[in-house]
Amino acid sequence: MNKIQAMARIMVLLNENGLLKPGSPVYKAVRKMAADKIDRLGPDAALLQIMDRKDQLLDQIRMLNMWYKVGRRLPPPDYW
Repeated sequence: MNKIQAMARIMVLLNENGLLKPGSPVYKAVRKMAADKIDRLGPDAALLQIMDRKDQLLDQIRMLNMWYKVGRRLPPPDYW
């Protein structure tokens, strides 16, 4: 699998119930996190690691979405 295929699979995996809206700050943060993992670990290992941590990552995405909805009155959570 190449980098583009891994990124596509990761984004589909993490976009459960439409949590990620293309162009949103959360979407961009998730893509950056995925790209960094792919660069560090390689496409296959990055996908496996994200699959293993899917539930935790989805919780973090929900938290980031809520943070942006409340107007960013608190510092952003530092997850990645």
